[in-house]
Amino acid sequence: MSSPADLFRFDNKVALVTGGYGGIGRSVATGLAALGAKVAIAGRSAEKAEACARSIEGYAAPFDGLSVADTGRMVDDVAAHYGRLDILVNCVGLNQEAKAEEFDEERWDYVVGANLKSAMFQAQAAARHMIRQGRGKQVHIGSVRTQLGIRGRGYAAYCAAKGGLAILCKQLAAEWAPYQINVNVVAPTFVRTDMVAHMLADPNFYGALVARIPLGRIAEPEDVRNAVLFFVSSAADFITGQTLFLDGGITATQ
Repeated sequence: MSSPADLFRFDNKVALVTGGYGGIGRSVATGLAALGAKVAIAGRSAEKAEACARSIEGYAAPFDGLSVADTGRMVDDVAAHYGRLDILVNCVGLNQEAKAEEFDEERWDYVVGANLKSAMFQAQAAARHMIRQGRGKQVHIGSVRTQLGIRGRGYAAYCAAKGGLAILCKQLAAEWAPYQINVNVVAPTFVRTDMVAHMLADPNFYGALVARIPLGRIAEPEDVRNAVLFFVSSAADFITGQTLFLDGGITATQ
């Protein structure tokens, strides 16, 4: 049993953060590195992954998240580089809006592929190493859209993908529990990142959004980081298959 002082240390642990140079991913990766983890930064852009990895003395692992083969190759590369893989934090996510009555197949496949299919095969590739080790932690970044739709926006594919992510992770948690692999979801409301900056810049949208959140603000990347650090720490060893809504109370009141 770890002492309270050691619960949130990650010395000798290897963490892979996909989407690791984005607003949420960079905060998570920096937090893990500050607490002793060896961190690999993965994402589509090799240049951005390398720059972020240099800043935390980590390892850059560029990959195509829409390719199952390249995802497996990247995860195996990280495990080979460090000799093991203890933590996966999947921060890959995107949206392309379109009204539900106008959604085309190509756009649907792209959004669902990036948010749900990619999560499945990242999880699978990481679990193969974790199963051999007999232990591991996975956290996937969901969304408040995992539970709630949104009025006035074309979010059909995104909501479907994030909703699917929650039940996928419950199933993975159930299947991999015998190997002591914990799989959880952190599901924030709007987070102050470049991905949604254009929406948050609209004062009418922002005002209406914040008015619905009991704590009176949106999430910051550090809020997500803190929840992820809890889930991948020893403090959460008995927690698996859960979705934590990091939303200032919005799902408690909607």
